[in-house]
Amino acid sequence: MKTSGGINDFAASPKMYWVIFLGSLCFYLLFNQAIPITDPVESNYALTAKEMVLTADWVSPRIYGNVWFDKPIFFYWLTALSFELFGFSEWAARLAPALFASAGLVLLYWFIIKTTMRRAALLAVVIMGTSFEYILLSKLVITDMVFFVFNCAALGFFYLGYVKMDGTKRWYLAAYVSMALAVLTKGPVGALLPGLVMLLFIMLQRNWTELKAMFLPTGVVLFVVVALPWYAAMYTLHGTEFIDNFFGVHNYLRATVSEHPKDNVSYYYLAVFMLSMLPWSALAVKALIQGCKDLRSQKSPLLLFLFLWIAVYFGFYSLMATKYLTYTFPILFPVAILTATQLEQMITQDKAAEIFCWIGVPVALLMFVYIIAAYRYLAGGELSLAIVSLLLLLVFSAWRSRNRTAVDVLKLLCLCQLGSYIILSLFIFPTIAESRSGKGMAESMINLGAEKIGIYKFYSTSAVFYSGKVAFKLIPPSEVPSRQAEVLDWSSKYTMPTQGIADFGANPPLSDRLIIVEDKQRDQFLREAAKFNYQLLKNSEGLSYYLIQNKGRY
Repeated sequence: MKTSGGINDFAASPKMYWVIFLGSLCFYLLFNQAIPITDPVESNYALTAKEMVLTADWVSPRIYGNVWFDKPIFFYWLTALSFELFGFSEWAARLAPALFASAGLVLLYWFIIKTTMRRAALLAVVIMGTSFEYILLSKLVITDMVFFVFNCAALGFFYLGYVKMDGTKRWYLAAYVSMALAVLTKGPVGALLPGLVMLLFIMLQRNWTELKAMFLPTGVVLFVVVALPWYAAMYTLHGTEFIDNFFGVHNYLRATVSEHPKDNVSYYYLAVFMLSMLPWSALAVKALIQGCKDLRSQKSPLLLFLFLWIAVYFGFYSLMATKYLTYTFPILFPVAILTATQLEQMITQDKAAEIFCWIGVPVALLMFVYIIAAYRYLAGGELSLAIVSLLLLLVFSAWRSRNRTAVDVLKLLCLCQLGSYIILSLFIFPTIAESRSGKGMAESMINLGAEKIGIYKFYSTSAVFYSGKVAFKLIPPSEVPSRQAEVLDWSSKYTMPTQGIADFGANPPLSDRLIIVEDKQRDQFLREAAKFNYQLLKNSEGLSYYLIQNKGRY
């Protein structure tokens, strides 16, 4: 039997870090091969990484054969490397987010071990690792999980340097490198936001000498060596086009002009927070309220640091014109620490009923949401199996929680959570992804054999990823631009080939042309294509496939 000291030694040993990393990695990779690449966001990253491999151009990101300035290079490198090693597959595309999600949990555990109670460290890992947004982003082919790890690492290393942990300031150098990698993943915000948190923290602590101490020439050199070569190379290769598009459209314009005006509301990130932390949202709110009270009565630098972290990220993105669901994702790290501290107190006081109330009720509500999602997306045997499994998990957890200790209740609720996510990954996630993916369209594009393909009034980048065939986005005459825009606008973000429907159908190419039309747009298409010699080849999954044969002009 292990002694308490032996358990504590294991908790801080490298073995525990490997247990967390490998265990979570297996969980986050579960059934990823069955989840198709979706439109409109995942497919952009996957196709760009695929073209990076096919063109062997590891400097300039490309999509549809065009240089694309949407994001810096690091995430494309990770995904392209995965494609090189494992082929062009869903599993390979989702490998980097899963790896970094596991690394993020190790980082969280390690940081808490260094700064607070070890029991709270494991609780924080469970809270963050099973929160809804964290699990979702561990599977999505987007930059946010990688950016999350580098942002949190930069702030964590800074704090350890500030409190002179282990009697050294080498942590500041690690913070410089982490910010550089964040800048290489998502742009200037990777240094701006961590830097703002650090500056405000030092100001509120009135420790002005620390500003001089953390300004390390070696750190600046490391930042420059890691972050700037790619930016310099892109400017050398593409000049002002890179500056105008990357910094102009994808940074300045994003901050000043809303890409999605309907989302530009004051409560947007409050709603996102409540969703992202499920099923821990209620407990997280309780922890934040308690933390605010403690902040007024204590002089804990860690507590102040965590609240500044949350406030800066939440406030900054609330002020930005363009809002995205994932922008405030990095606040899950400090929120998980505060929530774990609250939960640890409840366990110490054996408040089983409170734990069941604050966590069990949200878990039950989530399970019913999953059942509704199953009704929406599944059918037949899969629907029955998913619903029965979810109900059994819920009933079993509630029944076994009666007259149990706080620790036992928490274990049962966590088991219910993990079981429900396995069911989601097996049944619901793949079906939802399939409804948002052009994988089926790609199979038709390949099988129907046309060399020139048009997609009427919409576009599926995932279909291009799967088929290897670049299609034209076809637009009606009223939407054909008369001239190139002279000011920054969101239209420059989209680089897929575009052509008017009349030109696509009338010009006599050397081969037949295939046009793909959504059923809801079919009547309009038929009116505009009346003068062409078209033939309906098939109708499948809400799409009609028309062939325009090579017989000259009509």
